[in-house]
Amino acid sequence: MARRLSVGQRLAQDRQVEKRGVEALFAGAPAPQAVAAKRFEKATFYFEAGDLNALEQLWLELMRQGLRCNKSEIMSAFLKLGLEGHARNPEQSPLLGYLGGKRRRLSG
Repeated sequence: MARRLSVGQRLAQDRQVEKRGVEALFAGAPAPQAVAAKRFEKATFYFEAGDLNALEQLWLELMRQGLRCNKSEIMSAFLKLGLEGHARNPEQSPLLGYLGGKRRRLSG
C-alpha cells in the first residue's frame, strides 16, 4: 500500500516530475496559425417581425439548396445590391419607391 504524503511533500514531488498533461497531447503539433480578421462588424438594426421571418425562411431555403451561408452574409448582399442600385440611378432607386412616403423636408 502506498504511503500517505502531506500536501507539502506531494507538491514538492510534483515539481520534480516532468509535466505531461495537455502538452503531451499536442506534442509535435504545428504552431497555431494567426486568425484572420473578422469579416463583419457588429451593428444593431431593428426589423419588422415579418422581415425577420422572411430572412429566416430565405436562409433555410438557401441551406436546403446546399449554399452554406449565414444571415449576416445575406443581409450584407442585400445591402450591397441596394446601394449599387441607388448609386446607378438615385431617382429610380427601389429604395426611394419603398420609402417614398417617409420623405422629410431638408432644412436649408
